[in-house]
Amino acid sequence: MVPAVPSPENTGPEDTPPRPCWTPRRNEIRDWMRRNAPSLAELYEGAVTLLDDRPLPGRVRFIAHAVREIRDRLPDTISGPTTRKQRLDYTSRIDDIAKLPGAHILIANIGDTAVPQSTTIMIDRKLAKKIAKLLEDHLTTRTKPIDTAQRLFQGLAPENTPLRDTLTPILRQWLIITKWFVDRAHDAGHTEDYYSEQELRHQFATFESTLTALITPFFDTLEDLDAILEETNS
Repeated sequence: MVPAVPSPENTGPEDTPPRPCWTPRRNEIRDWMRRNAPSLAELYEGAVTLLDDRPLPGRVRFIAHAVREIRDRLPDTISGPTTRKQRLDYTSRIDDIAKLPGAHILIANIGDTAVPQSTTIMIDRKLAKKIAKLLEDHLTTRTKPIDTAQRLFQGLAPENTPLRDTLTPILRQWLIITKWFVDRAHDAGHTEDYYSEQELRHQFATFESTLTALITPFFDTLEDLDAILEETNS
């Protein structure tokens, strides 16, 4: 006898028993991200799955990539794109500078080991203006990480913008914890056993705590602020 095949309506995600890794806090984060940033919700779910449910080789770097993307994309997703200029095309700008005749002379002078370090080197005015303009545009378009974090908070709770200084420790904590993952998002020649499992779990838990503090109501955040910072520094 051919075994009965379950009907499609009985095989959906709602019929799958909840996995132990999905705690109430994680469900809260996932549900919030599904409503507000669906594509980032998928990355978060993938990171949790790799951490606790179905680990695979290279998981630390995959998890780090997910956290980095959440950090980088969430401010624009919540508060809209910044009104600053587009990101600088450094490659094209440097290529243009390198084509100037004075560039080769400058490179030769800088690379001449026989020239004393204290020697003043004269450069072509056109070359100097191009370099100065690139530096100016870099400083103009560069967004400070704390400004990006502020945009995220203002998008999440615009009514609390006048009180944002109170949440500065949380915003700084957000930058610190996400930087830990950013620093590990690219391959550095280390295999998986190089990374401390305990540290990975601690850092991810702190990332979740900080994200929870940012997406919950302001009065709840104030109550949890000290606990989160104490947990991070322990």
